[in-house]
Amino acid sequence: MANPAQIQMQKITAQMRAGQFTGAAKTATAAFKKFPREIGFANAAGSAHAQAGNFPQAVSFFNKALALAPGDAGTQDNLLRVLVQAGRAEKALELVDRLLKKRDETVPLMILKANAEMALERFHDAIATTSQALESETKISEIWALRGAAHDCVREDDAAIADFQQAFDLAPSDPTPLVNMAEPLTRRHRTDDALAVLQQALQIRPSDLRARRFLAIQLAQAGQGEAAKAEYHRLIEADPLDAQSFRALVLAQTAEENTKLKPALEAALKQLPQKSEGQASLNFAMGNLLFQHKDYEGAASALARANSLTAKTRPFNKKVAEAEFETLTRKLTSTNDRDPEVKSMPRPIFIIGQPRSGTTLCEMVLSAHPQVASCGEMEAASRVLDPALSKGAFDPVTLAAAFQDDLPEAALKVQAFVDKMPANYRYVDALLKTFPDAVFVHLTRDPRDVALSMWRNFFPNPWMNFTFDQRAMAYQANLYRRYMTHWQDLYPDRILTLDYKDIVSDIEGASREMAKFCGLDWIAEMAAPEKNTAMVRTASVTQVRQGVHQKSLGGWRRFEKALAPFCDALDPALWPDLD
Repeated sequence: MANPAQIQMQKITAQMRAGQFTGAAKTATAAFKKFPREIGFANAAGSAHAQAGNFPQAVSFFNKALALAPGDAGTQDNLLRVLVQAGRAEKALELVDRLLKKRDETVPLMILKANAEMALERFHDAIATTSQALESETKISEIWALRGAAHDCVREDDAAIADFQQAFDLAPSDPTPLVNMAEPLTRRHRTDDALAVLQQALQIRPSDLRARRFLAIQLAQAGQGEAAKAEYHRLIEADPLDAQSFRALVLAQTAEENTKLKPALEAALKQLPQKSEGQASLNFAMGNLLFQHKDYEGAASALARANSLTAKTRPFNKKVAEAEFETLTRKLTSTNDRDPEVKSMPRPIFIIGQPRSGTTLCEMVLSAHPQVASCGEMEAASRVLDPALSKGAFDPVTLAAAFQDDLPEAALKVQAFVDKMPANYRYVDALLKTFPDAVFVHLTRDPRDVALSMWRNFFPNPWMNFTFDQRAMAYQANLYRRYMTHWQDLYPDRILTLDYKDIVSDIEGASREMAKFCGLDWIAEMAAPEKNTAMVRTASVTQVRQGVHQKSLGGWRRFEKALAPFCDALDPALWPDLD
């Protein structure tokens, strides 16, 4: 017959298996009070609290367990895990360093150390730690997966892909490494391979919603809109509160399709806690649905709430942006007199402008030419130049090498490549010092139409935190204008400025002008950018497939009242042509 302590432990185990973590934590806490010398109850309480998300309490109970058995490796490891989960990764690293001197078997500690380093965004340290662990043990999938994740975070894509593949080969029943592989594969422009690994992951685990979400995104970016919509519907069917899928699906669907979706979206808005992160995405979805149905007042209300919720966790720092302007336009110098080795590279064509100003359309026009490679929004410039800002100097050789590393294989076989990262308007001087033959196609658009488009979209890139606050948007629009006035004064022959309105009004004429400026022979395909099958990884993924149209010109007037804070903060001296 079981004794009272055994009965309590059986109850805790049953609660944990049933997913009743809060109840298990209460039972274990009470049992530990009754049996204060039983380490099992302290560990059980720590585990239950951790599963329930109560990490400070979990830390407390694992410390109590260690007080009873200071040398217990399992309890030490549990404490390290919850310290990281509790946001105390520095403390975890201190403990790891002490324990590494005492244990014979160090690999488990190295794994925990790498997890703490990842939590602190010390990605290069995590790479070093996991590499050291692999010197002793090569058969543990988790080590390869961890190193792959660290490589992924520093955009060492080929290394990340190789590590994720090794992790999967060691544990082929776990599709997680395949899912993680999709993003670096996409950045390497291996679109078909990215789709293949996601489909393989879903064959292994059809219930993997993360894999299905990534697949939906990949399909949309590849222009397979109907297939993408089907995946988003499956995601919402599996999780009726999947806010991200609602947000993406509304943008992909027609008004008629969204009419059918509206009841499910309304139900999700009611059921999801009002302060939850998903409320922002659901309000973006509802705002765009109502906008599509011409209920502009309702759309304005939903979008205001969506952006307000997002702005609370994504603040914009005006002082940092202003300091960047001063450095990039006046103070940034080169640290290397040696010319970058760019002769073997295709000619760079940088498409610049405000986000949502037509940069994706312009890329589709140019990359319709067989001698131009579409490279999307490359991160090489910001990856090299942003850290250089604090020093006031950059190395053109390093910058050129970063672009060289990021170019897909296909780009090395053509005359030119297109980088359409809009924010490169900040880096014109540095890019020209690195690539003397580079050209810039600068897209302008009514800033009020740009603001409306940004207000309706969610942007994950931290640089775009300004899009969630209208006054911040206006400040950034004014700053963009100051950047471009400065660069156009310095490099008038290297920058072609085109107005979005003129492009959509005469796509053939605009495409001919772009071709001439970029040193290309114009071809008819450049006047039909909607037929371009290049990957699109931006908020324009749906619009650019619809063909050139003028529907969005002057659209801000339907939102004039809602956009008043933005319009009032525009500097009329910088925007003299606005009516």
